[in-house]
Amino acid sequence: MDHRTIKKFWLLISMVFFFGSNEAVSQKFLLLQKGSNQKTRLKYEIGEVITYKSKTNDFFITDKITDIQNDILVLSENVLRPEDIVSIDIYDKDPRNRTLKNLSTLGMAGGFVFLLADGVNGLYQEGRPSIGQGTLVTSGIMIGTGFILSRIRYRYFDNKGRNKIQLIVLYGE
Repeated sequence: MDHRTIKKFWLLISMVFFFGSNEAVSQKFLLLQKGSNQKTRLKYEIGEVITYKSKTNDFFITDKITDIQNDILVLSENVLRPEDIVSIDIYDKDPRNRTLKNLSTLGMAGGFVFLLADGVNGLYQEGRPSIGQGTLVTSGIMIGTGFILSRIRYRYFDNKGRNKIQLIVLYGE
């Protein structure tokens, strides 16, 4: 076989592989959304771990999503309808929490660096470490603000009011 025949053979095989499959491709996910605001959407897909509280239990259960159907959420240990879920722990899932964590770290680190810089500057100028009162106030405000921001995080998504839990199943060709 010559070089052109081999290229044609591989082209034919790849076309059969990519275009010959008749399997339907689907996307299935659990969507958490507050009102109509698309920026607050959180998406859980098959294989992800979810921590939830149901109407039958007063405690949170952590389970893995194994399948999502039109009306039920199939977990490795349970089967739920969206109406049965009271609350979902979104502490690690919500991207806004990463932003708040970064801002709080930045504020606290900035306060400590400002204190350190003033102490080193006092050591250089006066021969002993000294920190000015203005530096203490400013650093204290920066560290305090960082600490407060570290405590403000989105923890739970409650299934009430404008909050919606939807099961989305999209089929494609």
